[in-house]
Amino acid sequence: MKKKIGIVTWKGWGNFGTSLQSYALHKKLENLGYNAYFIDYFPSNLNLRYSLRFVIKRIYSILGIDIFRNRRRLNYKCFRKFNQEYYNTVYIYNNQVYQQLLNSTDVFVTGSDQIWNAWHEYNPFYFLNFVINQKKVAYASSMGTSNFPDKYVLEISKHLSQFQHIGVREKSSVNYLNTLLNRNDIINVLDPTFLLTPIEWSELSQETCCSISLKSPYIFCYLIGQNENYIKQLEIIQTKTRIERIIIIPAAENPDFVVHNAEVANNIGPKEFIWLLMNAAYVCTDSFHATALSINFSKDFVEFLRFTDKDPKSQNSRIYDLLEHYALSYKLYSSTDDRWLKTVDYSKVNQILSADREASLKYLINSIEL
Repeated sequence: MKKKIGIVTWKGWGNFGTSLQSYALHKKLENLGYNAYFIDYFPSNLNLRYSLRFVIKRIYSILGIDIFRNRRRLNYKCFRKFNQEYYNTVYIYNNQVYQQLLNSTDVFVTGSDQIWNAWHEYNPFYFLNFVINQKKVAYASSMGTSNFPDKYVLEISKHLSQFQHIGVREKSSVNYLNTLLNRNDIINVLDPTFLLTPIEWSELSQETCCSISLKSPYIFCYLIGQNENYIKQLEIIQTKTRIERIIIIPAAENPDFVVHNAEVANNIGPKEFIWLLMNAAYVCTDSFHATALSINFSKDFVEFLRFTDKDPKSQNSRIYDLLEHYALSYKLYSSTDDRWLKTVDYSKVNQILSADREASLKYLINSIEL
């Protein structure tokens, strides 16, 4: 019988990277022959009030009624359709269903994105606090920052000490967590988006119905941060790359970003995002996942930084780790140094990536089977 794997992560309702990392982990586990499904968030107190609210929200969802007005401008319908089409999701709305979940699931996996970023929000659900006796595995779970806030350290340490296997996305988290938990077996693994090959991603992108023309080369622009310098920097990139056409993919966190004469790709979902990125002549982004996908697809790109290094909530470490690992640190944008214009030698990068993918898949399989 197939082992049943319960995945706990953010699925994404507007952030393309969040959506695509969850899709990639779910897809890879299915390709490996497991019965994988997402566990939708549920509180530790499964009382009658929560059950009633859940039923009402599900009815609205089935009827296609958006009870969150702000989601209308975040391509909510596109993401909702994507989730319904590609995700197998289990909903927990009372204690009976909760017990059934525990009895039927062989392994629980927390998977990627910044679900462990306690500076942003600490939620014990993403540390699998609801799991009692079953195996707990972390695959590419990300802190996003270099440490946990002091007020949560003891509680988080208690949760993580119950994990049989921990693989984290950022290399900088390995030593911190090994020291915190008095372990030496925590390792660095690939973000789930790397687990799928470009061929596998292209299969998804071919299912899109995006109407944007591919006849002329374009800069794929996906910027999450609201930085007042971005427009000027993008204009410089446009001039130096000699690519006149810009297609802006609005970010949920930065929906109103515009540049003179640029096209805006409104009303697109994760499939269209992949399709546009795969066909781009150049990528300009401050997104971790857009960067990871650019590397996976052997795209030329330039990287902006959303944060200052002095900010305690800075997420720059994950960008530094990623670029340094593939010897691509020179792709960080600089106004005083044009090394970011240098074309990437992907023959070397792909050799490293191939070995990384093999090692990460080995970790994922062994953590489930052993």
